[in-house]
Amino acid sequence: MLVIGEKINSTRKPIKQALAAKDKAFLQKLAVDQASAGAHYLDVNTGAFPGEEVELMQWLVGVVQEVVDIPLAIDSANPAALEAGLRVHVNGTPIINSITLEQARFKDVLPLVLEHHADVLALSIGDGGITSTAEERFEVAKRLVDALRTEGVEQSHIYLDPLIQPISVQNDFGLVALSVIRRVKQEFPEINTTCGLSNISFGLPQRGKLNRAFLIMAMAAGLDSAILDPLDDELMDVIKTSEALLGKDRFCKNYIRAFRARIGDR
Repeated sequence: MLVIGEKINSTRKPIKQALAAKDKAFLQKLAVDQASAGAHYLDVNTGAFPGEEVELMQWLVGVVQEVVDIPLAIDSANPAALEAGLRVHVNGTPIINSITLEQARFKDVLPLVLEHHADVLALSIGDGGITSTAEERFEVAKRLVDALRTEGVEQSHIYLDPLIQPISVQNDFGLVALSVIRRVKQEFPEINTTCGLSNISFGLPQRGKLNRAFLIMAMAAGLDSAILDPLDDELMDVIKTSEALLGKDRFCKNYIRAFRARIGDR
């Protein structure tokens, strides 16, 4: 499973403080730590600074790429900030986080996807907002995928996010997301599925336990990637064990390698 490291996000207080202070060493250490822990991409977000977001995004992408060679997920609601990050991105194929079926958002972000030959994280949301049922949300996802394909975006470059919402708000939100993931993989097997994993546990105690349990369910439903905390060893263990059990780890090689590295060969 593809892991997108979530830690360099300005909504987190330590990151906001580091960005405000231009604390290059702190941010680079966090980038290296996530990459070393097994992240395949790093999400980078400077949205807490709306007046400086464009300049900060360009600076942050450069700072992170000085110390890691994995690609980044450029994360912003501001198309100008997305473009600024993409313009200086050099580590392989970036992910644009994100596009939706909302008319204005789709119109603003699509040209960036095409110009930069980027992968794109596609949120299952339209002009009517987030739908409440799995059937409605899948229909939005289907329309979004069809719109992207019509514009020339290959299915393998799309990461469909069913929108994970907190079960503390409504107890079936996890089931809705799982249902959408299954439908997407059934009808669009070449599409990648992804999610912001920790959203499921927002507002609840012992969030890590819920995140890990939900990740197992989501992987069984067909989840291909997730934005998550790669520094959570137990969560990363869940990925390795689930891949082995789901037949996605030939001869359990990755599982064996991971645990030998941690506890020695025994």
